[in-house]
Amino acid sequence: MSLKADSLKTLSNIAQILQKSQPSENPLAHIVTTVRQQMQVDVCSLYLHQDKMLILVASDGLDLNSIGHVRMNVNEGLTGLAVEKLQPIIVNEAHLHPRFKYFPETGEEKFNSFAAVPLINRDQVVGVLTIQTEASREFNADEIEVLKLIAFQLSGVIQNLVALEVLQQEDKRRSYHSQLSGIPTAPGFGIGPAFFLRPGIQPVILGPSHEEIKPKEEWKKLKSAIQKASEDLEKLEKKLRKTFSKNESDIFYSHRMILSDASFLKRLKNEIEKKKKGAIASVSHVLGEYIRDFSQIEDPHFRERIADLEDLRQRILEQLLGKMKKDQNTWAGILIAESLVPSDTVQLDPERISGIVTSRGGLTSHAAILARSLGIPAVMGVPGASSEIEPGDLLIVDGNKGLVYINPEKNVLLEYEKIQEKFADHMVHLQKLAGEKAVTLDGHPISLQANVGRPSDVKSLRYVGAESVGLYRTEFAFISKRNLPGEEEQFQLYKQIMEEADGLSITFRILDAGGDKPIASLNLANEPNPVLGYRSIRLSLSKPEILEVQFKALLRASALGSMRIMVPMISSIEEMVAVKEIFEEAKKELESKGIPFNEKVPLGIMIEVPSAVTLSHFLVHHADFFSIGTNDLIQYTLAVDRNNEKVASFFEPFHPAIISAVWKVAQVGLQHNKPVGVCGEIAGDPLMGCLMIGLGVTQLSMIAANIPLMKKVIRESSYEELKEIANKALKAATTEEIMKILAPLKQRVEES
Repeated sequence: MSLKADSLKTLSNIAQILQKSQPSENPLAHIVTTVRQQMQVDVCSLYLHQDKMLILVASDGLDLNSIGHVRMNVNEGLTGLAVEKLQPIIVNEAHLHPRFKYFPETGEEKFNSFAAVPLINRDQVVGVLTIQTEASREFNADEIEVLKLIAFQLSGVIQNLVALEVLQQEDKRRSYHSQLSGIPTAPGFGIGPAFFLRPGIQPVILGPSHEEIKPKEEWKKLKSAIQKASEDLEKLEKKLRKTFSKNESDIFYSHRMILSDASFLKRLKNEIEKKKKGAIASVSHVLGEYIRDFSQIEDPHFRERIADLEDLRQRILEQLLGKMKKDQNTWAGILIAESLVPSDTVQLDPERISGIVTSRGGLTSHAAILARSLGIPAVMGVPGASSEIEPGDLLIVDGNKGLVYINPEKNVLLEYEKIQEKFADHMVHLQKLAGEKAVTLDGHPISLQANVGRPSDVKSLRYVGAESVGLYRTEFAFISKRNLPGEEEQFQLYKQIMEEADGLSITFRILDAGGDKPIASLNLANEPNPVLGYRSIRLSLSKPEILEVQFKALLRASALGSMRIMVPMISSIEEMVAVKEIFEEAKKELESKGIPFNEKVPLGIMIEVPSAVTLSHFLVHHADFFSIGTNDLIQYTLAVDRNNEKVASFFEPFHPAIISAVWKVAQVGLQHNKPVGVCGEIAGDPLMGCLMIGLGVTQLSMIAANIPLMKKVIRESSYEELKEIANKALKAATTEEIMKILAPLKQRVEES
């Protein structure tokens, strides 16, 4: 058996080690032994990357007494070179290399050949895997590829094992265990400590503390933090009093009164002096108990005070952590929030966040879409998320099942590591299809495209096998800006995207602002029902200068590669005619200035509202293509707020009205030889995707990570069979009937 083929057996062995290891065992020791045997070398070692240091945490071949004691900066040694270069380092006669660093305690002087591969998880180096041999040996390309494959699979595992180790060493962690459930909105599994995000307040991440508690110092520190928080609140109170009514400013006055409450201060002092807790743990625990107590009271006045208590907790913690934030940023965390809007989400660093949990929100909220784009597991619509979870709690987020475990038992953590390993292994196998076409068994081609919102997302699309970008959300470039970006700034952004695409076609959706995507620079007023209000193309047409600037920037970028432009939320012929007039004016202005652009850039329509479905046979004459935005189409057709977890069960993609709407639009496109795609979230669901294909859709645009599985399912399906299934579904009167028709297909899809 070849070394490459045998590597799968090695990965399987590693998974079994993780599954069977006992709480008292260190699975890392077994893992390095397995890798050493697989690679047929004399030494295999694992270094953990922490606080810009590399720490030897496991080895088979070096002196075991050196484990935990050998430490080096990332700018030292050949192992550190792998971190600096972010690539494998292969050296024969290692002791002659200028970066060689000798540690006498390891007994490594007898080893000559050396190879190191960095372990990278979500663009973050978590460690380095090294191998060594006594005899001089040139590691060949196949051996390095196998080592890279093992390192890739190990990277996530190592990060989670570190979290486990932290849990075992933290003897002061509270023993509260619980499980919450919500809506699974972004797939995958995340493990890490909880941190809370509040509007206008930077995230605070709490990790475990190993310092001995000194009650007098902790109480002094806490009193100082409370005083500073109170002073900040007084400043806010005075500022609001100048702008708003006394009622608004009194909110912060009441917050200050809580901070000076004698019973509150007494409870905090008791936690420190009698229970020997630190200032951070005391604040988290006491206010956490208040929040849980208030959440049990039916009186709405008291329930509304929960947000006040959460805000106070965060403010005090920020004061306490003021000098610690830089160090705490090295911790991976699970973000906890009442709700997230895109302006929150786009400012988060995905490298630090291993999961998202919110009390509100649903499957198709834009925050959920962003989470999927970033590859961050997420569970939303979790009742009690903010009251049951305390900062620093160790969490598991199961984005597949919609489960959140609070301070889970060791066996639960290990079980999820096993699942996570299998999930990653499955994705690696699907990756082999990246270079294949999405063609059914009977030769019907489907274009699989990606939904993205950031330039950095475009780079990796070929890796997952995307044929193009079916939806680039341009509004995310507007969200975090204080002022609207001008033509040149937008052009530079679109130019960068076209260059990153490297030949792939990009479909840009023009600005889709308002609703749950507020743009600060537009100063939009609050509306009682923003989803049905001043948003999307309605907003853009009322400010034609914004639309014209964006059209000119996009047209300039069209000279650099293949591009389509898409108009959102069209509900009438008049709207599309008005848009096309502005589009033509932008062309004329560029032409008059001699600025090059593609005169034949396709201009398409997003079908998102019922009126557009009804008028599709008219709208088709004003568009070069259709793209069905199923997220909003379902919301408007079924009268379901997609951000409201209370009505999440009514958001039903398989509803007969939705199936009929997609079929109608697809048939109009086929009759007029215009492409029809689906760019909503359901396009990435293999079962729904197959049904869409049967209904006549020719393009599916989805989160990039979903493309490999969708491609596999398509290649195992017959187009004629999918058409037959779709025709039966069109005759069904209820969702239940449709699901019965789809049952055999669903079983096959699940087996994929």
